[in-house]
Amino acid sequence: MAGVLDDVGRLWRAGTEEELTEASGPVIDRLGRVEAALAEHGEDFSLAFVVLGLVLGMRCNSRREHAPSESDAADRAEALRRLRWTDRRAPADDRLAVQARMMLVFLLTPWAVPRADGTTTVLRDALLTAGKKEGVLTESLRRDLEEAKEVVGRIAAAPLDAELRRQTANVGQVIERMLAPGVDLADPPAGTEATDAGATDAGATDAAGAARDGDGPDDAGNPDDADGPPDPDDPEEALLDAVRGLVDLAGARSTAQFTRILVWLRAALEPRARGPQPPVLEQDPQAAALLRRAAAGSAAGTDGVRRAADLVLRALHALPPDAPERGRVARLHAHLLVVLELLADGSADFSLAERPAPDPADDSRDRLDDWPLGLTLEPGLAAFLNGALRDFALTLGVYERHHAAHVERLLAYRTGDTGYLNDAAALLKEAIDGSPPDSWWVVTLRVDLAEVLEQAALHGGSFQDADSSLAALRELGARLRRDGSLPLDAPFTLELLLSTADLELSHVKRTGDHGALPPLIEELRARHTALPADSTWRGKLARRLEELEQLGGDGRQASRGAVPEPLDVAAELADLGRAVEQAQREQQAPAAYRQQEYDRCAALGLRLFLSVKRGLNHPVLLDGAISRLTRARTLLAEGRGEHRRVDVLTKLAEAHMMRAATRTGPHARADEQAFLEVSREALDELAADVLLQTGADHGLSAALNGDLLAERLAWAALILRRPADAVADLEKGRGLVHQAAVASRGIPRLLDAAGHPELARRWRAHVRTGPPRLSPDAIPLHPAGIPRTPDAPLRPAGSVPPTGSPTRPAGGPPIPSALRREALAVLGVRARPGQGRGVRQMAGTADVAALTEGLAASGTDALVYLVPGTPLPHGAFPGHALILRPGAAPAMLPLPELIRPGSEPLERYLDAAARRSRALADPHLHVSWKSAYDEHWQVMLRELCDWAWPAVMGPVLSAVRPSPSARRPQNRPPRIVLVPCGLLGVVPWHAARTGSAGGQGHRYACEEAVISYAPSGAGFLAAAGRRRMSPADGRQVLVADPELTLPWAEVEAEALRAACYPGALRYGEFLGTDEAPDAAGTPAELLAVLPGGTAPASVVHLACHARAAPRPTDSALRLAGAPGADRDTGRLTVAGILDAAADVPPDSAGPLVVLSACETDLSTRDHDEALTLATALVTSGAADVVGSRWAVRDGPTAVMMAVFHHHLTAGGLAPPDALRAAQSWMLDPHRSLPFPLDAPLRDEAARCDLHHVHHWAAFTHQGNPAPAVHGTGPGQQRHG
Repeated sequence: MAGVLDDVGRLWRAGTEEELTEASGPVIDRLGRVEAALAEHGEDFSLAFVVLGLVLGMRCNSRREHAPSESDAADRAEALRRLRWTDRRAPADDRLAVQARMMLVFLLTPWAVPRADGTTTVLRDALLTAGKKEGVLTESLRRDLEEAKEVVGRIAAAPLDAELRRQTANVGQVIERMLAPGVDLADPPAGTEATDAGATDAGATDAAGAARDGDGPDDAGNPDDADGPPDPDDPEEALLDAVRGLVDLAGARSTAQFTRILVWLRAALEPRARGPQPPVLEQDPQAAALLRRAAAGSAAGTDGVRRAADLVLRALHALPPDAPERGRVARLHAHLLVVLELLADGSADFSLAERPAPDPADDSRDRLDDWPLGLTLEPGLAAFLNGALRDFALTLGVYERHHAAHVERLLAYRTGDTGYLNDAAALLKEAIDGSPPDSWWVVTLRVDLAEVLEQAALHGGSFQDADSSLAALRELGARLRRDGSLPLDAPFTLELLLSTADLELSHVKRTGDHGALPPLIEELRARHTALPADSTWRGKLARRLEELEQLGGDGRQASRGAVPEPLDVAAELADLGRAVEQAQREQQAPAAYRQQEYDRCAALGLRLFLSVKRGLNHPVLLDGAISRLTRARTLLAEGRGEHRRVDVLTKLAEAHMMRAATRTGPHARADEQAFLEVSREALDELAADVLLQTGADHGLSAALNGDLLAERLAWAALILRRPADAVADLEKGRGLVHQAAVASRGIPRLLDAAGHPELARRWRAHVRTGPPRLSPDAIPLHPAGIPRTPDAPLRPAGSVPPTGSPTRPAGGPPIPSALRREALAVLGVRARPGQGRGVRQMAGTADVAALTEGLAASGTDALVYLVPGTPLPHGAFPGHALILRPGAAPAMLPLPELIRPGSEPLERYLDAAARRSRALADPHLHVSWKSAYDEHWQVMLRELCDWAWPAVMGPVLSAVRPSPSARRPQNRPPRIVLVPCGLLGVVPWHAARTGSAGGQGHRYACEEAVISYAPSGAGFLAAAGRRRMSPADGRQVLVADPELTLPWAEVEAEALRAACYPGALRYGEFLGTDEAPDAAGTPAELLAVLPGGTAPASVVHLACHARAAPRPTDSALRLAGAPGADRDTGRLTVAGILDAAADVPPDSAGPLVVLSACETDLSTRDHDEALTLATALVTSGAADVVGSRWAVRDGPTAVMMAVFHHHLTAGGLAPPDALRAAQSWMLDPHRSLPFPLDAPLRDEAARCDLHHVHHWAAFTHQGNPAPAVHGTGPGQQRHG
């Protein structure tokens, strides 16, 4: 035994964790053998038993900063068993027992010991934060602490030296604080413990009593309190007298000072209050006296508080609208309503509350001077206060702001006014900024702020608010997981996990990005497994897990065209019955908040409609759904609803359409008319939603249903043979993200014109910096300026944010959407009831008259919308071409073969194109398989072009060709702009062909007409009105693949520089020359030469990679990354282009941008926003953009680009004509180079397969469709 004890002594002296861990194993094994041998021989083995418990505890101690393993848990359990036995049986003065008891305290509370680096755990901070331990102190944790407290008491009874006795006393005091109940403003901590300085209990108690009772020099000589408090027998009069004084005081205090007074007023009036603590207002004895009077009147109860609120309301109405104190008096009234509601639920009428207006005088004051973050304690007093009371005093301003924010959140909930949420967020941010960054206060305040942002997103519809909330919760969750000290069953952490799961679910459904879900699902399952079987939390976790598992692979629960599962009628009826019963119970309960009736009607109406859609085709259900949703629509118009407004209106319109199909006569016509009205209303709401979002990515999320609504309306108009209405309805739902991007850039000018220069200044200062983008691995600092902990870096060291993903600087509005919401309300977008709506004026939709005028001005012969038909139960509704021509009424052209889904060549091509894109992007797929996918796609592409002529382009070209008597230059081809709807945008309509490979060969649509594309009529108008920069004027920029993966990119760029642009700047990688490139070709350098940049160019040609992403705003050009940064920093996305664009005047001249990269005019997602790199560049100010619909071959592309630029520069053609000329050259079997080229391009030009459609048809023109201007004055065009 002596030998093993020597080993234990050496182990005790081990210098490092690694040494102890390595040496403890053999010692533990040896002790176990010694113990077993002693027991076997009937000898006393208690010493070995105790020492083994100590060594196991030592090993646990050495591993406590690592994630616990199963072996660690087994070590701890065995050590606890042995040390508890020792604690129960050993005498107090036994030295080994004292050591065992100390180890037992550690094992019971390992999180309470500082780490090796001196930091403390989150759990320790939480339990020592007065008033903020709720949700953390679990029953098991309480049991451990109480046991540790008892053990510490037995240690203290041992004969210890002075230093150890002092340390033991400190440990006991810390545990007492952890077990002490939470505190509140109405019940501050009492000073019943002596401090380490040796203060007596009486001294500490007297100090705390002075803090409560207000005995101190500040009360001496107060004239307002000279006569003593009012008669306590008349509490109502005391309360009214105090409130009158507060109304008068509102004119003499700043908003910060007055809000602090209101916090203590509420504390004084709460039923459990022990009276206010006026000394916290040591510099304001007048306010302290009024609070004492209010406290004396707290016995007046509900009636007294109601009369006090009425008194303040009368005083408020008597004030002039511009009175500086009006906002403070309104806040006093609102706080009294909150107190009244707390006294008797449902007794306050929050419709009487007036939203406090800011006082301009507050801007010149220092809020922290007016409202300190803590009390300034006299050194002598601080020594007599126990830890809880001292901490409470030093963070009192944080407590106060937390309580004030709670009131603001309650007011937002009760009134429906989200402005209160901005006030709450500002208070929380101020408290966060004034607290130590690693404190438990910051953790809890961040959670509160995230909840405020979530509430703002829920009721205001801003995805930026939702993403900011999710970013904060992700960061908090990551920090708590790294710390690892909070119990798995702590309500605080479980609530945080559930809130994160809810926001992640919403984010995935909205964006399709489910990258953050696997670790979330893993954590949910782990928590679910760890909880006791009878825990109520298990059901909540199980429901979130079920929702996550229901999500499809792309993060969406359902997609268009998905085949529904067979209906289980019995289960559906049972579920519906439960929903109706729940709605009836809620209907009988009093309304708890302003929008509650709307939420109830919307929820029940949507549930009834869902049953009808699932197959319960009973007229009563459909009528019930329409009734409830109609009521919800009325409440929306009254400003008493926010959430899911577009969804409610869309479903109501669809329900009317379904009912119209079952009716005849006037009833059917009434439903048809209601369908039209409600659908158009839904589109207006959708446009407002898109405008509310900050950035293209969030705008896309809001706009995803716009195409479906617009197509439904267009079908209705086509059935009624009203082509003008069909065009107008299509325009309302098309290109909403493009329209919003343009509108947003002009908002400051509109605000200035509307007489709001300060709002315009704030917009320019904050909104122009760009929106944050949320991703699981790079969470942006959200605009509230929440500080990050040192161990939670924003991104890996040395990296920079990807383009299109900027972070917002500190100092922005606490709720990101608040500024945008305020500005749009001023401009009439989603204004309050009765103020009108300006969404369509802002969004800039185009009517038929403006479109036909634009056609005439640009020399364009036709604007053609291609609208797909749809299969119906009894046949199909045919597709149509809506044709607009200068000076003519819109025309309808039926296209029976244009059905989606149902057009087999189109469906086969879409499938083949998707498979090819995936194959080409797969680095692990063998080249033979890639070739096979490519060859199959080529076959499908040829079949698609054969189908596109008879199905669409043949009839369209016949319809737009002028009659023989029309006056037009001879041999001038018609100029057509196509607006394809839905997935028709992936079809190369200019490559539609007639004829066959034999005989006369094929004849392509681009040989019959000059064809351009546009995302919408409004997009066409904007581009057609934009002047072109001359290619010869200004700078030209040629970009060669910065990634060095396209061998022909440098050849292509150098050929263009030699033949067309001898002075062009070279960006990217040029290995064939000794000259250094002019720039690396980063996204920032490219944005600088685009419209609105610091050095705009007239021609920008990019020969680099690109990718069309499933989410269109993520489609990106692959440029050069910043030096030393992550490769992804070289991605310039659609969102990055739109969000970085400047406010370019509509009549400004724009450049030509050529994207000879792959998939730069392609959108792969099933929606109709037509968001591509090409359309984004046009929206951002380019006059013309050439992009591609698929991945192209380098060599043939380089040849075609050289011919295109030759026709542009030497031939003087406009970009759409130059593209047509280049494509015609590729088709010409007798082609010859129009200008000399060096090898290897000369060899590529001699290829015999350049006429194959996959080589040339990928390229499209977006932008200004007008021909070139020759020899005319400024602003004039001559068409020829």
